[in-house]
Amino acid sequence: MTSSEPEVLLSVTMLRPDEKLLLQALRAEGLPVRPVLLEDLAEVVAGHSAPPGLALIRNLSHREAIGVARRLEYVGVETLNRAATIETCNDKGLQALVFERHGVPHPLSRHAYSYAQVRSAVEELGWPAVIKPVSGSWGRGVTRMADEACVDAWVGGRESADAGGKLFPVLVQEYIDKPGHDLRVVVVGRTPVVAIQRVSDDFRTNTHLGAEVKRVEITDEIEKRCAQVVDALGDGFYGVDLVEDRSTGELLVLEVNANPEFARSSALHGVNVAGLLAAHVAETYGRSLTAAAA
Repeated sequence: MTSSEPEVLLSVTMLRPDEKLLLQALRAEGLPVRPVLLEDLAEVVAGHSAPPGLALIRNLSHREAIGVARRLEYVGVETLNRAATIETCNDKGLQALVFERHGVPHPLSRHAYSYAQVRSAVEELGWPAVIKPVSGSWGRGVTRMADEACVDAWVGGRESADAGGKLFPVLVQEYIDKPGHDLRVVVVGRTPVVAIQRVSDDFRTNTHLGAEVKRVEITDEIEKRCAQVVDALGDGFYGVDLVEDRSTGELLVLEVNANPEFARSSALHGVNVAGLLAAHVAETYGRSLTAAAA
């Protein structure tokens, strides 16, 4: 690659260990990559610098990531992930609707726009049930409702903090009795490249909440579920969370993250996620240059 070729932008909020690994891997692929902060994008969208060939979106804030991707797309820059995909992955309610539409196995879910609808949704789905904010990560705000007293406590606490109901909708979901663990599968393009089992006594098996992780084999069923996710969302870079229903043995898609972290887990499972993603970026970048030249 020559210096005259369009750059690959690595859009970041800050260079975390993940982005530092990714930057090294992109340069190892011979790509003309430049990390950019939010303010650096002003010259790009204004046309004051040469149009980039591709932008890899790694901004921490969901809102920021969607905004960056959308503006770059509007000026003709291909982004990974796409703005529409980032938006869907940011909203667990949208994911539930997409999965239902595309037949992706997923816990039964209901949108609730008021406290009365929360109560009726929990009664419909049965005890226990789970209430989630539609946007959020690391298990924050995810609450299991064991009985009516739990709902009363949740409603009371929520009303005191959000009397106007501005934090609706929320997602009410059937509780899946899992065997003490779930799976995080990293998908690059269309390919699941590594699966890790997250084990915890808590019903939330987030690593930030102390879950232990270990690498497991990518089975045919895991490949099938990831293929269904990609069919619904399009090619991209994802962290797909899967959970086994202990009563049926079926593997369900719990949710999908469009900005998965990988530096810490890669050190444990030994898969070079940054290198695999960089190779996918190089392939996508090459197709973008070919299309632009046609």
